[in-house]
Amino acid sequence: MKHGDRIAGERHLKGKYPCSPLGLSLILLLLLAVSLACGKKERPFSPDLTLPGPVRDLRVFQDRDTLVVSWAFPRENLLGQPLVQLEGFRLYRAAAPGSAPAEGCAPDFVLVADIDLAYPKLAVVQGETVLYRDRELRPGRCYSYRVAAYGPRGLPGAWSEVVSHAWGVLPRAPGLLTVKAGDREVQLSWDQVNTLVDGTPIKDLAGYFVYRRTPGSDWQRLTPDPLAVPRFHDVALENEVEYNYMVRAVRRLGQYLLMSLDSPWQSALPQDLTPPPPPLNLVAVPTSNGVELRWEPSPAPDLAGYRVYRRRAGEAKAVRLTPALLRQPYFVDTQAVRGQTYYYTVTAVDDSPRGNESPPSAEAALNF
Repeated sequence: MKHGDRIAGERHLKGKYPCSPLGLSLILLLLLAVSLACGKKERPFSPDLTLPGPVRDLRVFQDRDTLVVSWAFPRENLLGQPLVQLEGFRLYRAAAPGSAPAEGCAPDFVLVADIDLAYPKLAVVQGETVLYRDRELRPGRCYSYRVAAYGPRGLPGAWSEVVSHAWGVLPRAPGLLTVKAGDREVQLSWDQVNTLVDGTPIKDLAGYFVYRRTPGSDWQRLTPDPLAVPRFHDVALENEVEYNYMVRAVRRLGQYLLMSLDSPWQSALPQDLTPPPPPLNLVAVPTSNGVELRWEPSPAPDLAGYRVYRRRAGEAKAVRLTPALLRQPYFVDTQAVRGQTYYYTVTAVDDSPRGNESPPSAEAALNF
């Protein structure tokens, strides 16, 4: 008790009892009891103050034909101290007609799940994250959710914030997804979506979301905002890596987006289709061992080697002289016959599985 409270008590007692010995004795005994109580080192707290604080990271999102509500365990109690007693959660839901949460007076929240952490059969608990899947949904409603954690004896702690999401008839999933792989790129196209799954025309199409994954990974959305057209160009990919793609159509319900189910997914394998540039400054010099050829090293970072070609005067097509790739920009044609005129070219080859070969260099002519 504070000093001001004690003074207020003394004045109350003086007004009630006369100044007699008995009255003074009662006053002294009461003051003694109050002083002993005030001599405690710590102020006792209400048990309610040790209940859980609000849950963390509450959100709601669509997953196929359901809404998923997720949140993280609270870490503090109502005093801001580390939380040591947590037994479960109660999830409440309110529904308002239309595509916006109820305004004005607080909506009527109804308990939809009591999640006992000892046996969380109504939700999925992954570490400190809880996932609840709401399947009881009606089109034309906006659903709001809030959560309270509870401790021993089921006493609830603080309310969470409220999160909401509108629900309606899903758009039809896009069909005929086609993909065309190129060099570090993939072109996608699909059918325009014009109806909902119940066959009615779609009047609030926001566009399309495109998703991609590699084998063994999860789907990732590539388009932050819905695409207005049924096509997409994916660039800066890795060659020789398989990519899977799928698309979802998106409705706009007020401030919320509602997606279709997945389109059939398609695979694409980008490939290196770009050859190195042709070698430059090819020079042919006669020597006692044959015709010596030199040229500038190729600047291609994926160079695997070079090929040398030769034709004689009067021949239309050059013949390759090097069965294996040359690693250095140097070659000696030991099969050249004196008295002949030769025309040499060199190509560069990259290290892709296709072995892309450059156009031939400028010819180097030599009368040997």
